[in-house]
Amino acid sequence: MSHKYLPGLAAALFVTLLALGLAQFLPLIGVAPLALLLGMFLGNSLLRSPQLSLGTKLAESRFLEYAIILLAFTMDTKNFGQMGLPSLAFVSLMFLLSLLASYHLAQKLGFSQDAATLLAGGTAICGSSAIGALSPMTQASEQEKGTAIVLVNLLGTLLMFLFPLAAVLLGLQDLQQAALIGGSLQSVGQVAAAANLLSPAILPLAMLFKLTRILYLVPVLFFLEFRKKEQITAPAKTANPLQKVPYYLYGFILASLLNAWLDLPAPVTSSLQQLMTWLEWLALAAIGLRLDLRTFMKNAPTYGSYILIIGLVQFVLAMVGIWAFGL
Repeated sequence: MSHKYLPGLAAALFVTLLALGLAQFLPLIGVAPLALLLGMFLGNSLLRSPQLSLGTKLAESRFLEYAIILLAFTMDTKNFGQMGLPSLAFVSLMFLLSLLASYHLAQKLGFSQDAATLLAGGTAICGSSAIGALSPMTQASEQEKGTAIVLVNLLGTLLMFLFPLAAVLLGLQDLQQAALIGGSLQSVGQVAAAANLLSPAILPLAMLFKLTRILYLVPVLFFLEFRKKEQITAPAKTANPLQKVPYYLYGFILASLLNAWLDLPAPVTSSLQQLMTWLEWLALAAIGLRLDLRTFMKNAPTYGSYILIIGLVQFVLAMVGIWAFGL
């Protein structure tokens, strides 16, 4: 690796370690949002330097792609059989309606089609990981990608506190609590934190709902790739339609199959999950370092509107779904 990458990678690591230390005092927020926010602050002040650009670009793109592959090892596929038909129908409908609602809301608020696609995927599937996976399928700018990741993380952090409170106030039962949290919240870490705020007993159920949503990343990626093929000229369509499907999608599918077929020792899966977590933290720190905070703040009212409206929409959809499917 060229030494030119080292300053940016070192800066991302520094921000991540700061976030890790700060998370000891703010454990409910977690390292990922803190790394993103600290990166935004430091990248627009003390660590604002063109010398960091190459390294932070590498961490932003490659690290998030590697984390997507390793995400497969967080899924305990043996438990998917516990999903009854009503629960599966609920989480599938939540995914689809959240995806459509997020996309159309973002466009109504003035986001570009590509930015709306990233927001929809991040909101409906799995937060930053989904945005990182979908980004190469779009023409979204670096600023749009960073903005989408910030908004989805802020949304998930807000709902991580509000949804458990709502579940208690409404007197929801364990399965209903798990459906609300696992069917709505954006990242795996946010689902785990919200579930533990209610009761550690609902964590496995909530994660099952969440991990089922993650599986929809694969068809969404294929859909976007084939949509791109439809937009190119006729002579170019003769090429293999799978030729440009990103490597990390194949990696995710292969890792999922390996995780399902092989009984990997617990220390191995734990190490892979830890590596995934660190790669995501470093990528989020790098994204924060690269985001132009002045441009972001100019559109703060629009961004706030997206977070508040889509959060409310997700809550209403989840509650209606819980009632409709008898969970």
